[in-house]
Amino acid sequence: MTINVTDDGNLVLSLPPRLRRQAGIKTGDQLQVKISPSTITLRAVAPRTYKPNKSEMAAIRRGEAAIARGQSVPLSEFLHDMDRQRRQARPKRRRKVSR
Repeated sequence: MTINVTDDGNLVLSLPPRLRRQAGIKTGDQLQVKISPSTITLRAVAPRTYKPNKSEMAAIRRGEAAIARGQSVPLSEFLHDMDRQRRQARPKRRRKVSR
């Protein structure tokens, strides 16, 4: 699809939904703009991926080593233990009674 646009001094560029769908551009995507004589190129930029810090990488390596040794815990057991710790951490409070 080709669209011709005339600049009247207040030109704001927007892409019609059909063009965005064809290009795979979604709301919130970052675009790289490259400008050369008589040409403007828009390119979708892949979102930055998370990069773990040193302590997180060390924990990941320890976990991978434990798994390699067969020292792993099923997810259901892990979640059960986490839930039990969460429930025990809260002190019981008296309910307020409205009159």
